[in-house]
Amino acid sequence: MAKRNESSSSEARKPGSADLYTGRQVRTARKQRGLTQEGLASQLGLTFQQIQKYEAGHSRLTAGRLREIAIVLHKSIDFFYEPIDLRAEETADAELRAKVKELQHKARKLIADMADPEDLQAAVHLLNAMKPRPERDAQA
Repeated sequence: MAKRNESSSSEARKPGSADLYTGRQVRTARKQRGLTQEGLASQLGLTFQQIQKYEAGHSRLTAGRLREIAIVLHKSIDFFYEPIDLRAEETADAELRAKVKELQHKARKLIADMADPEDLQAAVHLLNAMKPRPERDAQA
């Protein structure tokens, strides 16, 4: 008999930030339409407890169910999703690239300034040990 993973079955799923955001948006839209949880549930053929779970982020909304909710609440699908700021991600990537470039420059300067061959050899060994495994194996 196969052994079940006890930790996944005994621990409740914690809602992620996207589930929480979507649930808050469902609650906001429902209240804007003047509906109770029972009223929304009735129109969707669900129980009010299921609406509570959606709104709390404890149950994930499928794409189909979210579409049904959007129709009943007269909202577009994108209303229920947290906006993604791609510019912030691009800025973070640019900052990371700039930091890497700065550190590479410092590392080159430190190596160039080394006069003792043993120190230089130790630096090369250290840097080689830090490379990803396939690159190390190729140089062996």
